[in-house]
Amino acid sequence: MTNPPGNPPAPPARERDGRSRYLVTGATGFVGGRLTRMILARGDAVTALARPSERAQALRRLGVRVVHGDLGTGRGLAEALRGADRVIHLAAVVKARLAADYWTVNRDGTALLVRALAACPDPPRLVLCSSLAAGGPSSPYGAAPVSVYGASKLAGEQAARAHAHRVPTVILRPGIVYGPGEPALLPALLPMIRLGLAVKAGLGPRRYGLVYVDDLCAALLAAAGRGPTVEPSDRRAGLYPLSDGGRYHWRDICRAVARAAGRRGPLMVPLPMPAVYAAATVAELAGAVLGSMPALNRDKAREMHCADWTCVPDDAVRDLGFAPTVTLAQGFAAALAVR
Repeated sequence: MTNPPGNPPAPPARERDGRSRYLVTGATGFVGGRLTRMILARGDAVTALARPSERAQALRRLGVRVVHGDLGTGRGLAEALRGADRVIHLAAVVKARLAADYWTVNRDGTALLVRALAACPDPPRLVLCSSLAAGGPSSPYGAAPVSVYGASKLAGEQAARAHAHRVPTVILRPGIVYGPGEPALLPALLPMIRLGLAVKAGLGPRRYGLVYVDDLCAALLAAAGRGPTVEPSDRRAGLYPLSDGGRYHWRDICRAVARAAGRRGPLMVPLPMPAVYAAATVAELAGAVLGSMPALNRDKAREMHCADWTCVPDDAVRDLGFAPTVTLAQGFAAALAVR
């Protein structure tokens, strides 16, 4: 692979023991847990910035250096960055009862991180895991989010861009990420599959881009070591929409889950968007009583209103060597095998 003139990847720094040293934020989450184990399997070292929890303790037992901290306040950041030569930023709020909670972590936490990186004598390379929601529907390179979540992720990207002259930064925008332990898509779909009925938001077609979690992790690791970084003069430089390249209709996704579960394809039931918003409002009210935020909420309904959340990962293929290896059928089968 050749790199664009004037923008060669910086050679990764190495510790005396020959290992790369990663700081991973969000290491206790769905993607972060898989990524951390992948890094350790390569023989490299991981530091996790995490709140005290059983998941953090489990990481420590794997050999991860755990620094207790909080991106909302910046506590622990300086210690977590000590010795890191690559940073993969996964920590994010994906659903929240209060809009302010999205901004506190997705925007302000990212800003705290990049400011801390910029203050390092030799800033590590940063890989920011964003979302197609930051660009908006049918706009994987754009800046027109329709949800508060998407707007907060875009604001996090902008915070990283503001320091990109000092901190070499790569931004990935994955579509729906799925796989073993995924907390939203399968838990929502499986009850419908078992009933033989699957609700579809809206009366028209809905298309989505998906990426299996291990393929996303491989892309994150590739971005940590190669490829162009963000440039102020070129909005697309260092920005990578990511999916397995498929443009899946909602019925395709439901049928793939059904096959993986050994069930017949469900009957699709279109639900008009006013009814979707009403259901999301009721779900939020129930969640408020229970002290939780449901996966179906008004912010998510805004995204469900849109017809196309797909992307073509050609730039990631060219610059990062991205090569998705898991098909939809294989991915859902693997996810269901561990439930």
